[in-house]
Amino acid sequence: MRSEIGINMRLLISITIALLMSGCAATTTTKEAAFPEMYSDVNRQAMLIVPVINETTAAEAPDFLNATVAQPLADKGYYVLPVPIVSNIFKEAGIIDGTQLKGIPFSTYKDKFGAESVLFIKLTSWETNYMVVSGNVTVGMEYILVSAETNNVLWSYKNTFVLDTSGSSGNLIADIIVTAISTAATDYVPVARRVHANAVTTLPVGKYHPKYLKDGKVKNVIPELATAPVERF
Repeated sequence: MRSEIGINMRLLISITIALLMSGCAATTTTKEAAFPEMYSDVNRQAMLIVPVINETTAAEAPDFLNATVAQPLADKGYYVLPVPIVSNIFKEAGIIDGTQLKGIPFSTYKDKFGAESVLFIKLTSWETNYMVVSGNVTVGMEYILVSAETNNVLWSYKNTFVLDTSGSSGNLIADIIVTAISTAATDYVPVARRVHANAVTTLPVGKYHPKYLKDGKVKNVIPELATAPVERF
């Protein structure tokens, strides 16, 4: 009787694991399936990043994001037009938030900057949460890469990143103090870097990467996080 129960339990566990694995597999897709135009002949290597669209009350957050976005994109094989120079050009024109660029034809970025693709970044949340013995920094982001030639969305990604700042020494008083200090003194530059790094894992590599046009079968894109927006920036 016990052996029969044991066999049934092992069978049940095996079925459960198989279902979980099949469920996980169903939630991901390949880069090429999600972003087919990234594997076409459309030029997209010279990338321009417009000012961050900030929907939060964190006035300094766009500065952290702008300062850290170019490197992970360059590591993926793209030529990123110098962010400080581009930002200054926009500032001289009175543009400090990407919302101000809404409605401008994407071909304008090609004509004025020589850009082949344009990256829009929207900051949807930037919150520091402190709850006595637990704390975190929550950052919600949306990325959309658009072709300056075809106006089509080439790549998109959205997610919410949570950095835990809780203390966990086992001593309640000590944990309260550590959590309060850690949350208040969080260095947001590393936070911004980690958010960008997390996003570009789904971005197909560019022309200057050794795996250019060879990563299309990589299956690490979650469709829910990479849906092309109905309303473009």
